Amino acid sequence: MKVPQFIKITIENPKNRKLLKDFLMLVVASVAFHFLYWNTDMNSWLFGPFTDDVFDFFTLIAYEGSKILMTTFSNLDFVCDNSSFYFMQPNEQGHLQCYAIMQVVHDCSAIKQIMQFLLLIVLCSGKWWKKTIYFIGASLVIVLSNIVRIYFLTDLFGHDPSQFQYYHDWVARPIMYVVIFALWAVWIQFFAYSKPKDDTPQDKRSLPLSDRPTED
Repeated sequence: MKVPQFIKITIENPKNRKLLKDFLMLVVASVAFHFLYWNTDMNSWLFGPFTDDVFDFFTLIAYEGSKILMTTFSNLDFVCDNSSFYFMQPNEQGHLQCYAIMQVVHDCSAIKQIMQFLLLIVLCSGKWWKKTIYFIGASLVIVLSNIVRIYFLTDLFGHDPSQFQYYHDWVARPIMYVVIFALWAVWIQFFAYSKPKDDTPQDKRSLPLSDRPTED
């Protein structure tokens, strides 16, 4: 089968057309969102006078969550204060001194990812009550994923600060987009459209007597 013919057959399939439309919507909406986020004061016109409070709240969640994970799983010596991790090591005299500081800032709050997913879910097909419930659950997934992301970055920073920027930009940041894509894919696959009713066979009790199977 030639490639153009394969593409034609693929596009002519109603399921594939619907999936293609949804995927194009995902791409366009994501590009538009990032353009507005980077080129406008989106946070202010979304949250108004409560902008700092909203970001402080979600930043605190990210900080406290990552602190719990660091305390539980990390083998580093550190002190926490004011949304920051102060990593300690013994100096030549044997006293602990700080060698690196990692601060959880507003950009680590996952607000941007939550707003991006909100735009996607608003534009997707589906019933609004389902969208509302799914958005709340998806927001929790995004927040928890962000906490794990901050934990791994914090632990990495404590072990090797020189590697932090690379893993922050090229590993940890893309992971959040993978989470958003996965949440979108689950919505499209299982919740966006009503499932067609199965053509179940009729119960034999509803069949005419002449059509009922007979026993030998």
